[in-house]
Amino acid sequence: MLPASRFAPLPAFAHEVDDGVAYPRGFLAAGVASGVKKRGKLDLGILASEVASVSAATFTSNAAAAAPVRLTRETSDCAHLRAVVVNAGNANACTGKQGLADAARMRLLAAERLRLPVEQVAVSSTGLIGVHLPMAKIEPGIGAAAQALSAGASGDFAVAIRTTDRHAKSGALDVRLAEGVVRVGLAAKGCGMISPNMATMLCFVTCDAVVTAEAWNELMQSAVAASFNRITVDGQESTNDMVLGFCNGASGVEPGAAGLAQLGEALQGALLALAVSIVADGEGSTRTMRLKVTGARDGDAAEAVARAVANSPLVKTAFYGRDANWGRIMQAIGQALGKDGHRALPARISYEDVVIVDHGQPAALDEVQQGRLLDIMHQPEIDLNVALNGPGAQATVYFSDLTHDYVTLNAEYST
Repeated sequence: MLPASRFAPLPAFAHEVDDGVAYPRGFLAAGVASGVKKRGKLDLGILASEVASVSAATFTSNAAAAAPVRLTRETSDCAHLRAVVVNAGNANACTGKQGLADAARMRLLAAERLRLPVEQVAVSSTGLIGVHLPMAKIEPGIGAAAQALSAGASGDFAVAIRTTDRHAKSGALDVRLAEGVVRVGLAAKGCGMISPNMATMLCFVTCDAVVTAEAWNELMQSAVAASFNRITVDGQESTNDMVLGFCNGASGVEPGAAGLAQLGEALQGALLALAVSIVADGEGSTRTMRLKVTGARDGDAAEAVARAVANSPLVKTAFYGRDANWGRIMQAIGQALGKDGHRALPARISYEDVVIVDHGQPAALDEVQQGRLLDIMHQPEIDLNVALNGPGAQATVYFSDLTHDYVTLNAEYST
């Protein structure tokens, strides 16, 4: 089932199913232990469509993009992909020519096993940066995964793509349209090195509707923009971020304009649920905040303010300490706006329904409001609202707190 969050409600016509990424008709998945991870943990997966499909792809914009990102982005047919091979435990990033050769070898082996043209196969990796892939383990792992492909292995695939995630992030939907029911399946990973464009995360989406490549790409790009590009854990953009969506038409259901809009709404809700789950699973995270900035002079200013607040270590540690320290929020806003933005400073800051700053000054809270604020700061999900004095542009970002465990995990990650 999709991770639950009040921040990511599904539309009434989208119904959750206890399944995962191989739930739509015509898709197969597998997850195996190749030996890259220790103690026999699943660490290599394949996802494939049994029939021709259209696809959409979104990649990190990091200039140090990993070999699998570069290979897939530059040499695969990203509008007509049918499969992806994924390994966890090693990012194959900053590995030079050998890294590109290893990614190409992974793609070739998967394509041969699946009897597909290499350009219809994507490659994805996640894990430690700067270490060459142990191809002596990866190569037989690809063969084992190809042999294990089945419609019932969604769970194994979801586990195999994880690194430091505390739990799998996956789910499936029946989307009931006027033309008929189409299925959607999802699997994602991510919890650290998370920041928009896109985050240290991977996500794979499947669907069995009949749509054009252009329509599918538009639906996927819109859903990514409203979900994975709206989250941050630590403000760090990964080398390996990738979202791939496959749509193979196996249901025979061809949505009209209204149906496509509904499918897009369902995708956006599902991807937002996964994105918020990544924030909630942020390394050491204990709570998730939805920050909405309104009243900015333009979209860029709204975005800058939202990012400044959401990525501030001072703000994030205050939320960890359950301290409604609005001074830290004001500082981050002022820093984002700079000296030219002094007239746009907040008219109001509120935590859920409690206004803590009004007309740029601290609000006087009575005993009831103080008690309510204390309760809010102990919630696992908190709404934080910043209203500026500008014309009305707005931006929303989902972010996590910052804890001792984040420092411990990342200080010891490669040792």
